[in-house]
Amino acid sequence: MMVPRSIDEIAHLFDKLPGVGPRAALRYAYWLASQPKNLIRQFADACNLLANQVTACEVCGTWTDNSPCNTCKDPRRDNGMLCVVAVSQDIRPMEEASVFSGKYHVLGGLIDPIEGKTAEHLRVNQLIKRIKDADPVITEVILALDPDVMGDTTALYLTRQLQPLGITISRLARGIPTGAQIEYADEATITDAYINRRNN
Repeated sequence: MMVPRSIDEIAHLFDKLPGVGPRAALRYAYWLASQPKNLIRQFADACNLLANQVTACEVCGTWTDNSPCNTCKDPRRDNGMLCVVAVSQDIRPMEEASVFSGKYHVLGGLIDPIEGKTAEHLRVNQLIKRIKDADPVITEVILALDPDVMGDTTALYLTRQLQPLGITISRLARGIPTGAQIEYADEATITDAYINRRNN
């Protein structure tokens, strides 16, 4: 079957999305082609906006339209507490649970030897520098990482790196089931995990 070049190209791009295979990608491409032209243009404009305006916050590393991001600039946030997450989208459930009032640090992923992702690929040096240079001082770092092998490995590595700094290091309690991702946890689960966090 001959697939028009424009549909084939957008299908290849959809295929790069997590959880989308070649068949689903082609289905999405054909669906998009069948939509009104103004919707397709809106889709393209949104992608252009994403490419041109979204950047990593110079302080915490989260995706933002303005750097520093609104959370880093907020004077009402507790500067003494720092919550370390793997990726930007892990911040949303923490904020929706309304249990944490400090600031965040995005690592940019987790240690994953199978995928060749080592600690050098993460924003660990920036985290250490941020803690050392903080004024007022950071007294507690909460590791809000997925409760799986990669999350545990990363948490262990971070704990070893941060212990010499003499700060309290805690991790979200196992209110989040093993193998689950923080991004999909509900507010009650996040709240329980935060309240029952423990020192590493």
